[in-house]
Amino acid sequence: MTAKWYTRPQFMIAVGVFLVALVLYSLTMGPTTDFWDCGEFITTSHIVGVPHQPGTPLYVLVGRVFDILLGDADMSRPAYDTARAINFMSAFFSALAVMFVYLIIWELSRRIHPDARWAAHVGGVVGALFLAFSETFWNNAIEAEVYGLSGFMM
Repeated sequence: MTAKWYTRPQFMIAVGVFLVALVLYSLTMGPTTDFWDCGEFITTSHIVGVPHQPGTPLYVLVGRVFDILLGDADMSRPAYDTARAINFMSAFFSALAVMFVYLIIWELSRRIHPDARWAAHVGGVVGALFLAFSETFWNNAIEAEVYGLSGFMM
């Protein structure tokens, strides 16, 4: 009898990597807008508008869903909560991207060296956390930018 997929070590480690990245990104994300494109992406996600070219329609639509789910329902502080919701969306998808980097490294390592079971897990965790804590990835994960969602989609 095979183990259920959610009890396998790689799933539990992947969830752990995701949670570590998500918690750290959430603790350091900006509460409001940041420089450059962040304010534009937050605004266009809230009003379902078109940001500068090329437009990023998927980001705007997913951002609107996060704004509806996590934003301020009674509109007492709409700008603050919209910004926080869209920034959290970037943190969420960046953490998911880090989780999938772990799974990809684990799978490739397992195929190359099938006998080294735990080495594949350790290599995957180290590689994923190196990505998560790199300066460029971290900076794009804690502000409203399209890179977290596009990294997850890839």
